[in-house]
Amino acid sequence: MSLSDTSESMDPLSVTYDTSSIDVCGNQHVSTRFREERKRLGLSQETTAKAIGISLSSLSAYERNKVSPPASVLIPYAKLGADVQYIITGERSSARLPDAEQQLITSFRSAPAPVQAGIMAMLQVSLPSNEDVKPKVRQQFLGKVGQVVDGKVKIKTFKC
Repeated sequence: MSLSDTSESMDPLSVTYDTSSIDVCGNQHVSTRFREERKRLGLSQETTAKAIGISLSSLSAYERNKVSPPASVLIPYAKLGADVQYIITGERSSARLPDAEQQLITSFRSAPAPVQAGIMAMLQVSLPSNEDVKPKVRQQFLGKVGQVVDGKVKIKTFKC
């Protein structure tokens, strides 16, 4: 039997597809996106369940599309860093951001906690406005002990 014979003899109604993660409109289920967010955050089921205050069996039910997660679960999940808008709608909350900002957010979310803390500390430093900054150009060269040359300097080069 050739491949063409096989395809002609197959009844298209008898072919089954794994549609467990796809709804009737062809979209992913909330459960699939819920699981994707957990994996994106690098969390195990056990860690996630404990952090959001639910049982492991409840988390498993949400991820297997047995039960939709209620707001009382999504709120603490968002505090863990999950994109709840994506879980519910399938559209990332940062989808409207420019690429550079999206990359920054993605990198920040995947960074270890100490790196995130350092970035937050840097961002809380108030920078002076452009009006407050007056450029001051000054050259200072140090030579022999006690010798300081300040201001405009012409350096002569010697050929050997």
